[in-house]
Formats: sequence, C-alpha cells, structure tokens
Amino acid sequence: MKQLLILFGFLAPFIANAQGTVSGKISDSAGKKQLALATVTIFRAKDTSILTYRLSTESGEFKVPGLPLNLPLRLMATYSGYEPVRKDFMLTEKEPVLNFGELLLNNTSKQLDEVIVLSERPPVVIKKDTIEFNASAFKTLPNALLEDLLKKLPGVTVAENGDIMVNGQKVNRLLVDGKKFFGDNPQMATRNLPSNLIDKVQVMDDKEEIDFNNDGDMSKIGKVINITLKKSIRKALFGRVFAGGGTDERYEAGAILNSFRDTLQLSLIGFANNINRASFTTKDITQLGGFARSSWGTINGNGNSGGQQGFTVDGFSLGGTGAGLSSANGAAFNLNHSPSTKVNFSFQYMYGNTRNDLEQVQNTQRFFEDTVVNARTTTNALATGRTHNLATSGGWKPDSLTNMNLRLSYAHADTRSDAPSFIYTENNKIGAVNNGNGMLLTRGRSDNFSEVFQLSRRSAKVKGRLLSVTQVLTRSSNPVSTTTETLNAYQYPAASTILFQQLRATDAPSTNGYLYVNYSTPLSARLTLRFNPYLTYQKNEQEVATYGKHVATSAYDSLNNTLSSNLAREMTRWLSSGVLSYRINTVTINAGAGLLQQWINNRFTGASQNSKPYYSDVLLNLSVNWKRFSVGFSQDVNPPGINNLIPTPDNSNPFLVIYGDPTLAPSKRNAVNYNGALTNTKTNTNFYFSGQSSILDNAVIQTIQLNSNGIQLNRPINVNGVLSSFLDIGFNRQFKNSQQFNVTISAGSTINLNRTPMRFNNEESRLTTVNISGNAGVAMNWKDLVEFSPKYIFSSTSSHYTSTAFSGRNIEQQVIQGEFIVRMPKKMVWETNIFYRRLNNVAPGLPLSSVYWNAAVTLLMFKQDKGQLRLAVYDILNSNTNVTRYYNANAIIDNRSNVLQRYFMLTYTYNIRSFGNQTAKVGGNKSLFNF
Repeated sequence: MKQLLILFGFLAPFIANAQGTVSGKISDSAGKKQLALATVTIFRAKDTSILTYRLSTESGEFKVPGLPLNLPLRLMATYSGYEPVRKDFMLTEKEPVLNFGELLLNNTSKQLDEVIVLSERPPVVIKKDTIEFNASAFKTLPNALLEDLLKKLPGVTVAENGDIMVNGQKVNRLLVDGKKFFGDNPQMATRNLPSNLIDKVQVMDDKEEIDFNNDGDMSKIGKVINITLKKSIRKALFGRVFAGGGTDERYEAGAILNSFRDTLQLSLIGFANNINRASFTTKDITQLGGFARSSWGTINGNGNSGGQQGFTVDGFSLGGTGAGLSSANGAAFNLNHSPSTKVNFSFQYMYGNTRNDLEQVQNTQRFFEDTVVNARTTTNALATGRTHNLATSGGWKPDSLTNMNLRLSYAHADTRSDAPSFIYTENNKIGAVNNGNGMLLTRGRSDNFSEVFQLSRRSAKVKGRLLSVTQVLTRSSNPVSTTTETLNAYQYPAASTILFQQLRATDAPSTNGYLYVNYSTPLSARLTLRFNPYLTYQKNEQEVATYGKHVATSAYDSLNNTLSSNLAREMTRWLSSGVLSYRINTVTINAGAGLLQQWINNRFTGASQNSKPYYSDVLLNLSVNWKRFSVGFSQDVNPPGINNLIPTPDNSNPFLVIYGDPTLAPSKRNAVNYNGALTNTKTNTNFYFSGQSSILDNAVIQTIQLNSNGIQLNRPINVNGVLSSFLDIGFNRQFKNSQQFNVTISAGSTINLNRTPMRFNNEESRLTTVNISGNAGVAMNWKDLVEFSPKYIFSSTSSHYTSTAFSGRNIEQQVIQGEFIVRMPKKMVWETNIFYRRLNNVAPGLPLSSVYWNAAVTLLMFKQDKGQLRLAVYDILNSNTNVTRYYNANAIIDNRSNVLQRYFMLTYTYNIRSFGNQTAKVGGNKSLFNF
C-alpha cells in the first residue's frame, strides 16, 4: 500500500494539471437532427497535437472535462459524411467552463480525409458498422508494437494471453491491409508489427461468422480488426533475434523474421529453450510474442502455475508446456499470398521437440464414514515428444455475394514416457495396506488429418436470403503401447507379493464426416424461415491387445485373450430441423423443432455382444434475442463415448482397474443458456455475462469399488438428474482519454454448481459441488514510462453429500499478482512481477503457500532501440512451488511437481526493422545486421 501511495503521489501533478471543461451539442444543419457518436477532438492550437476526445451521446451532446487552463486550444467536431467544425478557445481560472451550444455540421459528399488537414485527423471515426481509429492520435514509445497501440484504444482490451476484446466482444481475426497475416493469427501481428507502421485500425463485425450463424443472435458474433499500413510501406522485413544464457545451465535462443512483398507475406520462426516458458511471450520484452491460433488450429496453454507460461498450437509446443522441467526447440514457417482481391491462400509447416523431466508426488485421500484411505504416489518421469504439422488454406470470392474457403491440415506426433514410480497405501484404522515399486513405459504415435470446406451465398434478389454449407472430414489414429513392470506387496487382508509384467497395446482409429446446411429466407418483413439440417457419420474403433512376458525370451509375445478385444462403432446421425424467426423492432424470437435419427452399429470381438440400436427423438429449441442479449432453450441426445463401452478391463495400473459397459444408453440433455453485454462507448465501460444450466439424463458416471487390499475398480453406469450450471460475469472500465495517464479497472466472477449421483463401495449419495471464483485488478499506465497492474484472485470449492457416509469439504485459494515497469531514465527499463498463492489446507508435507518473484533490467542500444541487453533473475526468493488441490467424488487429491527455482539469465536481443526503401544501419557500416 505504501508503494501504491508513492506512485499516485508521483503521478498526481500530471493528473491535476487538467482543470477545465467544454460541452455542447452536435446537430445536422439541414434537418436539425442530433448526431450520435460524432467525434469531438481537442487539440493544442500551436502544434495540433491531440489532448483528448469524446464521442457524442445519442442526443448529440458532449462534455470534455480535464482540459488545461491558459493554453490556446482547438475543438474539432467530425462525423462521417459531414464537413468538420473547428472552434478555437482558451480556458482560464476565471472561466474554466465553456458551453459551445449547438454546433451545426453541413452534409458533404466528399470523403472525410479529403476535407480534413492530415495533422487534424480525428482519433475516432464511426462509419456505419465500422469504428476507425487514427493510429497517429495515440502516442506510443518508439519501439512499441501493435499490441501496445491496441491497449490505448478506447473499448479495446488485450489479455495476457494476447486475446483481444472490443467493447466486450472477442476479436476472431486480424487482417493487415485486408489480407490474412500468418493465417488469421492475431498475436503474430499484434506482437510483431511495430506501431509506427500503422495508419488506421478498423473494427467491424465478423461478417463471415454472421453468414454461418444467421439466427439473429448478435451476442455471439465476434469482431474483425483490419490494420491499414501507411502508404509508404508496401515492402518490409522485420523481426527479432535473441540468445541468452544463465545459471544452472539455463538457455534461450530464437529468431523470427517476417517479410512483406505487396501481396506476399512470409514468416519464419526458430527457437530453443529450457526455461519453462514459451520462447515468444509478452512477459519478456526480449522475446517476440505469441505464435497464436491459425484459422485451422487450436491453442492450449498453461497458466502461471509454478512459473510455467507455455502453449501449444495443434500440439506444437513453443516451450513451457507439460509438468516438471521442460525444454523445447522447433521451427516453423508460414506463407500467405493474395494474388487478387478474389483469391487468397496460405501454407504452414511446424516442427517441434519437447522434453519434460517430472518429479511428482500425488496424495489421494478417500473418505468413507470414519475411514480414510490415503494413497501416495511418487513418480520420476522422463517424457519426450516430436511433432510435425502441415496446413494449407485457400479462399475464393467470385463475387460480392459468394465466399468459399477450403482448409487442409495434417499433424503427426511421436511421444514416449519412462516413469518409475512408488505407491504406498494406508488405512487410518488398519495401517499399511499395500505398496508397489515399478516402471511404466509408454510409447505412442498419432496421425490426424482434417479437411474443412465452407460456402456462403447471399441472394442478389431477396434481401436476407442466405445459404451456407459447412463440410468437415477428419481421420485420426493413435496407437499406444504401455508396458507395466511392478513388484507389488500387499499387507492386507493377507501378506503377499506379486510381480506384475504386462504390455497393453491400444489403437483408436476414427473417421468422422460432418455436413451442416443453413438456409434462411424471409417470409415477410418480420418473419424468417430457417432450415438447419445436418448429417454426421462417425466410425470409431478401440483395439486392445494385452501380452504377458515370456519367461524364457523375456519378450512380450504371449497374447492374453481375456484382456484383448476389438470394438468398432459406426454411427450415422441425421437431424431434420427448422426454425421460425419473428422480429419485433430489436427483438427476435426463434422457435424450432427437429427430428434426430441415430443409426448405430456396435461390433465386438465376441459376436454375441454385437448390437444395432436405432434411436429417434424430437428435439425442441427456443430463443429470444434482443440487441446483444439472448436466452435460449435446446435439447440434444448423444450416445456414450466409445471409451466407456469396451468390455475389456484396463489394468495398466494394477492398483486402478477400469472397466467398460457395452450396454450403456444415450444421454439426453435439456439446456438453458443466456448471455449478454452492456457497453457504454462514452465512458468506455463494459459489462458482460454468460451462463448455462443443463440437466442430463442417462449421464455416464464412474462407480468406485475400493477393495480392502487397496485396489480400486471403476465401472461406468447410467444415471439421471445430473445438474450442471455456471454463470460468468465481468466488468471493466477504461479511462483512456488522457494522453498522459491511462487506467483500466476490471472485475469478474464465475459460479459453478454441479449436482450428480455417486456410488462408492455400494453406498449411494448425491454430490453437490459449488465453485465460486472472483478477480479484481487495475492497470495503470503513465506515458508508457510507468506501468503498474496489481490483481487479486480468489476461489472456493465446497462439496456436500446427501449420505452421512461422506463428509463435505472446502478448498480455498488466494492469489495476488502484479507487474511494475519503469522505463526511466532513457535507454533503461526496470521491471518486476510477483505471483503469490495460498491454499487453506493441503496434505501433510506439502506447502500451503508459494511466492514467485522475478525482476529484470534492460539496457536499450542503438537507434530505435534495436538492441536490448537484459539481465533477469527469476524466483528471487528461491521459494517457487507447484502445488494443486482438487475434488473428485469423495476424494481430495493433492499434487506437487518440480519447478524451476532461482536462476539468473543474460539475454541479448536485436530487432530487425526495414520498411520500404529505408536502410536501417546499426552500429555504423559494419553493423551485424544491415537490411
């Protein structure tokens, strides 16, 4: 708190300088109608530099507070399609408030940029459904990136993982001059394009998403950002190269190069590190930024757990993924080309290697009446992986009404894991139950192919008539062999020792095809008819072969027929559905029904178990949409997962045997979902919420039988009345109207309620779990020279059982984290961040709390700060830990794994920037890089 007061005291003089206020109303000079969302900009009259701006309200009124006194100023009011109005003025101590009254704007057919002097361009222009920001109106540091610019725009927020939100709506795609940049990859642009390249930032609705979601629910439609480069820049080469070494043999190295050649874009990436973090992350200014989601890819990442900050794209890791100490290296390139406005295509290849050294302790406590069974497993594992990813996509727009896209991708991965482990189980009443010492060897491979075709066509004759078709084909296989060799000792009910040696080979090849059709046509001005049929075909297999070890040859070639099987399931699902939509002003009511037919063919190793069930269900749906609010009801029926059908038990872990049941029935879900957002563009305030409540009948749960010798048996069963509900709410407000001091405050909360039947040792109960989490934070920025962003996170999970055989539990976690950056004096950057976490209770021997504190200083070199020498120390207190606790039925599970602790790292980064015909010379004529 003391440091916070010092910071505010330091910034107070700069905030207090602004004291005056101007106000007025903006109207059309012809019809005298009020102009909403007109831009009112205040300039310094001397040099026309922007001080601040506001947007007019729905009644055309505006009010601009916080203006300096005794300084010549200029007001400019602009609105698309109208000539601007300028007013020079000065506020004084005697007259700090000025009302301009009604400002009348004259209609003009000229474009706005042809009328307004370049130095007086307004910071924001509203053009129909597009918001356009003038990049030069938002000041950033000389070495700032596009992401830094976006953070300064009103209504725009950028999360730590690089996700972008505009007025509470997620940005789906980011274009550069209307073209894809690294395969629809927002972070590749935001974290690598220098901000001084940018001329305009345009924000608009994602029209492609509207084409494929034409039910009138605008609450789920995202945004598209188009970055317009300055006219002088049509060819460029930019990127970064870095390398660093540290104590404890820590290292990092990487490079990224991006080349612009008019319509051709080429990006290259290479990296290697063993620092439990991705090579490209916002947390380190010497690194290059995230390699994010491409149009065909999926991204998964670690949070700040034990200091690990990594993510994968289609299984391709850039470091910091997986548990334990991780190292990664890889390379990738992407080619985008738009030879014309109608055609575009891209190609991408990624290659990566990972290694994880894991030391883990897992403690599982199971409670039953007054009995507690405690199992502790200690594992030391070495896991490695190798991935190859290929992807290509193309788009064709033969005319303004038709859009076609095709995406193809292939991913290959090889994985292996050697995991020696020791398990010890005890009962609070009888003492030791069992222990085992052995090795688990896993070898796996996966091959995944996918093809996606999309077509949308709007009618030229009938407004609102639309046909969209989506076709998907996927094929995958993932053969895995698991070898288990353990020596198990049982102390109860009788003393015995068993040597367990087994190889279990599995494969789950699958072929899936999907065809979705969405056709809508207006029947009247208010009534619309929609047909939404879809057809799916799935062929899934589960092949299991179990081998014992040959005594003479030590080879695993003795097939165990009782533990081997083959299950093949073919399923065809056809949904014939229609929806009627009725619109009343801004309210749309959708009501529909569909007939779902499912033909399933199950074939097992034993012919007597084959089955060909047929299911037919009528599904109803209803929704009401109003602006960006919606509430809806839907139904669905799904067969059980094929993993739950296999009759052959999985005993790869001799202390945990998992069974299947081929007689499981399909589950039926009734769900209500709701979401919405409130946005006040005048105050840059956003409030959003989303939630869902569902009841699932014939849901599949696992019954648990824990034997007296400590062996656990899991079997799936169908149950009714599984309730699942969540509510997510959030709020943020930005104060971005000052060119000196920007503040963003945010808060959010998530509530999860789950109620499900459970069965443990033949005792039935109903388990209710409630999870409540919340966060609050503030981000302060003064001229990009001082940044401070503290955040508090709280979560609580509680459980309640209807049976007295089980007792409820509560888990609480508190997190305090923050980052502080000072970019003074010139050419110096000081930064520190801290992550503190505390649990209310953990298993004996595990720490309740942990602190992860880092600090660094960076020396900026050369013109435009192209060189950066950074000295960092991670985990200053040498107290970093990775401990988690969670519930599972009547069990509390604690995990602790090894993490990186204190080390020092010295890293040098060189920024490559060559734009147009400009030659960037660093360090004289003999510079290392000269583009």
